[in-house]
Amino acid sequence: MVGSAITTICCVYYEQNYPAKSHKAINQWLLRGIHMIIDVHTHLGVDRVFDEERDEENILFQMDKNNVDVSIVQPMFGTIDIDSFKKSHDRIYKMTKDNTNKIFGMASVNPHIKVSEYKAEVKRCVEELGFVGLKLHPAAHACSPDSKDGVMAVETAANLGIPLMVHTGLGIPAALPANIILVAKRFPEVKFVLAHSGMMIGAGEAIIAAIECPNVYLETSWTIPNHIVNFIEKIGAERVMFASDLGLNIAAELAKYRALPITSKQLDICLSKTAESVFKL
Repeated sequence: MVGSAITTICCVYYEQNYPAKSHKAINQWLLRGIHMIIDVHTHLGVDRVFDEERDEENILFQMDKNNVDVSIVQPMFGTIDIDSFKKSHDRIYKMTKDNTNKIFGMASVNPHIKVSEYKAEVKRCVEELGFVGLKLHPAAHACSPDSKDGVMAVETAANLGIPLMVHTGLGIPAALPANIILVAKRFPEVKFVLAHSGMMIGAGEAIIAAIECPNVYLETSWTIPNHIVNFIEKIGAERVMFASDLGLNIAAELAKYRALPITSKQLDICLSKTAESVFKL
């Protein structure tokens, strides 16, 4: 709240005293550190699907380098047994405890394991570890959100009162944004965050899903600037949120927002306010 008040005062001062400055100039000034930035999508661990590895040190380094205030961290993919899922979540939990109010956790469990194990682990993450969301990756988990196991994941999020982030884009047809429409209408109490907003090729479907379903939000990593502008115009900044997907992307993803012809208030909403509301940070 204090940070928001300071940002508002600074924006008003800057716009009153430097009226000739463009929105781009104001955005660049804000993104130098005064503006709060929440990255809702980054990963920790070893990925056996995409053959990558990311550690705590690099996440924190990239956050500090790019003035990111808060990151929501989720596991990598490829884990196939419950004990490995638990280890991944425990590692994230330790990072949240070592970086209070800077790092938050998001659970990610392959929904094809035993239903009882899936539900118990997600419940543990939320109720014992304090995680703020659940991830479903149609490509890495080989699970469409409107399939039997996909719906089970949605039901789990609904029962725990947490948002569900769903990967969209790479991995079609399972990862098509349109696959979320019917299940989002079936579970209006769940906030669905479409990671990558269809990854450019599926951006048209992503905005249709968001227009059709008021509980659908668009996360903009791997999305081009003109699509982000379209999202804001069509559904409002209140349903659009910043993310990087990985630390090396942060600077590039922020550069997109620097280029947008939007107001400082809209910028503030996309960079932090939407995330604060959806994930109850």
